[in-house]
Amino acid sequence: MTNLNSLVVGSIMAASFALSMNVNASEQTGVSCSVSVDYLKNGALAESYQKAFTVTPGAGFSDDFSTPTRKKLFTASTLLDAGKTVVGINYFNDVGVFDAEEFSTKLTLHKAGVLESTSGSHTFSTSSFPPAGGVAVNVSHEINYSLTCKQLKK
Repeated sequence: MTNLNSLVVGSIMAASFALSMNVNASEQTGVSCSVSVDYLKNGALAESYQKAFTVTPGAGFSDDFSTPTRKKLFTASTLLDAGKTVVGINYFNDVGVFDAEEFSTKLTLHKAGVLESTSGSHTFSTSSFPPAGGVAVNVSHEINYSLTCKQLKK
């Protein structure tokens, strides 16, 4: 994935949060979070990502953990919606020549100083069409994630 595509994905995510914002960012406090993402290929753990981070009002968090051949990016931001702090994350991982994993999620924090979490899973399968007489190769991909955050007290 090119840097331009990453910029487009990041811009779309930022725009979606900005559209639902209904109060000033200066009213927010910082948020301390940890994320864990496991990528399984055919049921075996192929890659794991863990990160502890802090998101502050008006300043998102970004971790570019790309390799020389694969684009890998994690971003996070916060906004206030109806008086509640909402943490939004996006994870992109170019896991192979033809396959990439990406997800976004939001977590609404209801009370400062209290740990709150969300988790989820995404799956997809790919198949290759072999040359004449060859055997088809089927691959299952699964991504499991958890996000835990605590709004820092003012």
